Amino acid sequence: MAIDREEGVRVVTVGELLDEDLTIPSYQRPYSWAPATALQLFDDIRNAYRPEDALADTGQARESSYVLGAVILHADNEDDQTHVVDGQQRLLTLTMLLDLLDEASQLHTEVQSIEDEDPAAPVVRVRTELARRVKLMEEPAQAVADFIRGNCRIIRVETDDPDEAFRVFDSQNYRGKPLLPHDLLKAYHLREMVGESDAMREALVEAWQNVPDAELDRLFSTYLWRIKRWTRGLSAPAFAVRHIDAFKGVTPRSASTPAARYHLAAQTAVPLLAAWAEQTDEADRMAGRTRFQIDAPVVAGKSFFEMVTFMMAELRRLRREGFDACYGDVGTEKSWGDFASTDENFRELPSRARYRYVSELYLAALLYYTNRFGDAEIHEAKHRLFTWAYSLRTHFQRVQLVTVNNHARSLDDSRSAFVLLRSAETATELRRLRVEVHGREDRKHEQDLLRLLNGLAG
Repeated sequence: MAIDREEGVRVVTVGELLDEDLTIPSYQRPYSWAPATALQLFDDIRNAYRPEDALADTGQARESSYVLGAVILHADNEDDQTHVVDGQQRLLTLTMLLDLLDEASQLHTEVQSIEDEDPAAPVVRVRTELARRVKLMEEPAQAVADFIRGNCRIIRVETDDPDEAFRVFDSQNYRGKPLLPHDLLKAYHLREMVGESDAMREALVEAWQNVPDAELDRLFSTYLWRIKRWTRGLSAPAFAVRHIDAFKGVTPRSASTPAARYHLAAQTAVPLLAAWAEQTDEADRMAGRTRFQIDAPVVAGKSFFEMVTFMMAELRRLRREGFDACYGDVGTEKSWGDFASTDENFRELPSRARYRYVSELYLAALLYYTNRFGDAEIHEAKHRLFTWAYSLRTHFQRVQLVTVNNHARSLDDSRSAFVLLRSAETATELRRLRVEVHGREDRKHEQDLLRLLNGLAG
């Protein structure tokens, strides 16, 4: 039925909304607001509060009100529950705040600790800071609580169609303060997990939450998104919300073309075939590369999360293996890692910041090569790709993203490793990649790197 025109969107008070029997789905992320965000909400409410706006003796709110945004709800008719799709962080914060204000109005001014609570948990930190602010505020606690319940309003959006609920969620976050693109991808693929148990959803959400945002952002923005663009000869602008369709993949419902059906069937079959193969790290790695081809769409839902897990592990491994070669005479050997912009855990090294873009370019090319051809001719491939990427650093005084972008997306496949590899049928075709090493007139510019590249180029 989707959103009802009369009852689907309406304005309600905070008190009315919190009195409803709402549930937080198991796949929603845990409470994550920082104390500063919660305190800002409280300060905004206090700034909007005026003593004459508090509830009158009749219990009726006066006309003045303060709007706290929208909440998106999914009315699940199968289990007779109303799920909070968007707005849970605000609702949980308001619930904590009202509890503290009610306690303060009863002269309980000290925060009552909860047994075995973790003081570092976001919800505990927020509750502690809100309690301090409540204790120090000059306004009457009960009057502020009444103002929140009766005068603070929320736009209540309800639909019985889960897809529409998430479409509204995506739209609201795109037009307002946007979430990170990978957060929206998580929400999309969670709702595509049709038939999966709540326990499976909870496990995936927990695993996702344990990965730092910077690592997820790096995987999509710096590597997967750029590779998808460069292999087609296209520039790779900064990865943003409007680009997430590139990673939404295929679903049984959307697989209406022969190509989509092929990818759906192939990715379903690979895990079954892998189960019969010898169980080794190398066999698992080859199965992952086979299943999760960067050129191919992923199957929406659980497979997406498995792809992310595999690609993060693959990237970490290639960071170790990609810079493990040495050069120089015996006794004076140095590592390729001397020219990496990060350590093996992808922590930035300020002294090597000038190598950032060429390091990323090399790893992206190596990730794409091994995704296509595994470890075939890998020693030669690393030499050629390293020289191709790092030659930018010796040729230009400054290397910026636009420099790398132009180098990587050339439609001349002899100049772009990505365009060449996309059409290559064998690993040895990488030898067609044109590698030219140029130094600058300033002979002091990157002398060690230039010496290494000239050696690799023969």
